[in-house]
Amino acid sequence: MANTSVKPPKGANVAKPDSGNKGFLLAIIAIVVVGAAVVAFLAANRDSKVGEQTAAVEVAGDALPAFTESGVSTSSDEAIGVVAPTITGTTFSGDPVTIGPDGSPKVVYFVAHWCPHCQAEIPKVQQLIDSNQVPDGLEIYGVSTAVDATRGNYPPESWLDVENFTPPTMKDDEGSPALQAYGGSSFPYVVYLDGDNRVLARSSGEIADAQILQLWSMTANNQALGSEGDGTATNDQ
Repeated sequence: MANTSVKPPKGANVAKPDSGNKGFLLAIIAIVVVGAAVVAFLAANRDSKVGEQTAAVEVAGDALPAFTESGVSTSSDEAIGVVAPTITGTTFSGDPVTIGPDGSPKVVYFVAHWCPHCQAEIPKVQQLIDSNQVPDGLEIYGVSTAVDATRGNYPPESWLDVENFTPPTMKDDEGSPALQAYGGSSFPYVVYLDGDNRVLARSSGEIADAQILQLWSMTANNQALGSEGDGTATNDQ
């Protein structure tokens, strides 16, 4: 049987696969694969640094009356002179923290990550701390509360880390038992306590730096506030 295959004449150019196009395609695939790996690594690394945003809180003692005012309380605040309950929980790093009668006057900031007034107040507080304006003997605490993963600026741990908020900050539990025990209903909510955990004053909403420092000084000296605030506070519910 005759051989029907046709051989190209000598010297003829034979078409070969385009190796340049093939190399370009492989390079694109490699870039996509590497990019996906980097994204996955960053996501895993981020998630590994952020743990549970709420934790169990133990409350010992009677809850404070609800604080429904905006601004700084006056001497008519029925919580003034009342011993606040002791609350025990953990920080975002897992360290135990207790806010109770330990002999030291203290200021407790209850903040919600989604609250714009908290987002404005926390940097101001930290700036005052960084500029060494905390009176001697005064302790400052934070409580991250009203956590809601569906709302903005979540998670609170990352927000407070970005703001470099240095006070020990307790994670409130779901349902906000720490906030309820201290009578809070809007944010930021602040309770000023003497060394026996008695309430000296309370405030709700943003307040001016000068008023923050006044309240810190009065708390450090175990003096209850007896005059009205200056009306600069705004709150968020």
